[in-house]
Amino acid sequence: MNTTHDMFGNSALLSWLPDETLFSLASRHHYYWGHRLARHTNLLLFGRSNGGSQHDLPSCIDEFSKRTEEHFGTAATMCTEHTMLRYYSRFMPEAEVKNAIATMRSTTVAHLKLRLGILTSRFRANHPLKACPACMKSDRESYGWAYWHLQHQYPGVWICPIHVVPLLESDLKASGVERFFWHLPDERHLRSWPNEASALCDSAMEHLSRLANLTIQMVHQEPSTQIDLTQLHPIYRLALGERNLLTKNGGLQLTKIANEFRTHVESIRALPEFMAFPATDQEAKTQLTRQLRMPRAGTHPLRHVVMIDWLVGNFERFSERYNENAVALELSKRPTLGPSVLPCESTEPPPSQDVRKLELAKLIQEGGKSIRAAAIEMHIDTATALVWAAQMGIEVSRRPKKLKEHHRRELVEQLKLGIDKNAAAIKFQISIVTVTHVLRTEIGLHSKWQYARFQAAQHTARESWAALIKANEELGVKFIRNLDPKSYAWLYRNDRAWLAEHSPARRVVADQHNTSVRWDLRDIELCAAVERAALALLPTMGRHKLMMWHLYQEIPELKAKQSALKQLPLTMRAIKVALHHSVSANNQIDLAK
Repeated sequence: MNTTHDMFGNSALLSWLPDETLFSLASRHHYYWGHRLARHTNLLLFGRSNGGSQHDLPSCIDEFSKRTEEHFGTAATMCTEHTMLRYYSRFMPEAEVKNAIATMRSTTVAHLKLRLGILTSRFRANHPLKACPACMKSDRESYGWAYWHLQHQYPGVWICPIHVVPLLESDLKASGVERFFWHLPDERHLRSWPNEASALCDSAMEHLSRLANLTIQMVHQEPSTQIDLTQLHPIYRLALGERNLLTKNGGLQLTKIANEFRTHVESIRALPEFMAFPATDQEAKTQLTRQLRMPRAGTHPLRHVVMIDWLVGNFERFSERYNENAVALELSKRPTLGPSVLPCESTEPPPSQDVRKLELAKLIQEGGKSIRAAAIEMHIDTATALVWAAQMGIEVSRRPKKLKEHHRRELVEQLKLGIDKNAAAIKFQISIVTVTHVLRTEIGLHSKWQYARFQAAQHTARESWAALIKANEELGVKFIRNLDPKSYAWLYRNDRAWLAEHSPARRVVADQHNTSVRWDLRDIELCAAVERAALALLPTMGRHKLMMWHLYQEIPELKAKQSALKQLPLTMRAIKVALHHSVSANNQIDLAK
């Protein structure tokens, strides 16, 4: 490649349309250039026969950016502004966002949805393409194209925020049919909601409209920032307190909360995407028990959006409470409660976030009680009180029984350097439980220990990989990673951006045919799949003829192999037999002829 002109010849590049996805932009180029096969567009834009064809979280964006000479923006900008990563990145730590961008810039996005927690969320991971009929009509009149709007694709968005009409779902791509092809919104491939959802009452439609607006406002808020999930927990508890759903001691009235939440989501469960929400009070209890604890990695953003809609309401009110909580968090890190208070480095909630922890702080600092006396008065274990005090940055006096003070100081220094728990237990002749107790009760120690261990693991993996690359660069990544799969796996999961920058460039082979593919095994598998599909379909066809697209609907991967059927003789034969066969009077089908 020399220049954009050399790459694309006289075929001009199009421009972004408002709120357009990268998949939509590439699809418009495919139709604009008039390519017969999807892979022609893939190869030209993304450098690989299937590169970039994912409609939600595409791969090969680095190659796309290079080939278009950043005509459409940098690779990172396209990832965060024109793909589904824009939605997920608002609820992710900065380091995870960088890793996701590095993955999408590479040649494969394998395991990305698993890492983002999408596959294990019980929500649909396929991200069906959605379009608004009114937007399609308006776009054709204004721009000459109907195209995919990014904000329509977000999970939980089923009402167009502009025209306030239901979005229609495409029966292509996300269903597996034509999953490697390029598509634009087309009424022939858009289906309405299921019957149950189509009959939703006005209140349910209003609920869906609120969810759509809340989602879009949270994702597109200015200035564009990540939402800290640790700040959502106190907002939920405050709202529950306002509804009298907390006990006097700050506990959850889980039975009442579960009933109200189940009632709140009852109507929208008619849409398939919301079926993961509870149908019974018991299911609601199970989900809320996890949801109302401090958030952990892998929580799908849609759960938080629905919680915010239920407990807080509109985006303006949420934004106001979120900002107030951010200020409270900042103030809690300052030594304002007395000379013994240090800045809180823990990711656990500050004093303002928990009524019982505030009570503990008051007993210790204003009441002058010892940690043991305060724990007894609050009916909690002394060890729990020590953990809470550490989370709030409150230093307390200790009366060590197992670990003398000078040994404790030495242990703390070793833990700051990232020593393993087992190694620390052996070195200081104490139990692992005692080591863990020190980690949790020393202010800021646990976060420092985790960071030190991460840095040590990162340094080891980087050194190992760099040495392997230096000694075996000519052999390629696939061979090198087999020499030290552990280091490669760690870097792939935790340091993807560095790994991409310190790996050999992919070799461009003139012959794009992959000779390592076992076409014989693939032929046997596809042949069996065609025969099974034919046996299932033919008795239902009546006088209608079985067509190739019927087989594609049943076997999505068959569509992707249409250009390679010459290498699949058994599959070709099975297709010919199926398409030209009739069903006997007793519904017996003989595919062996």
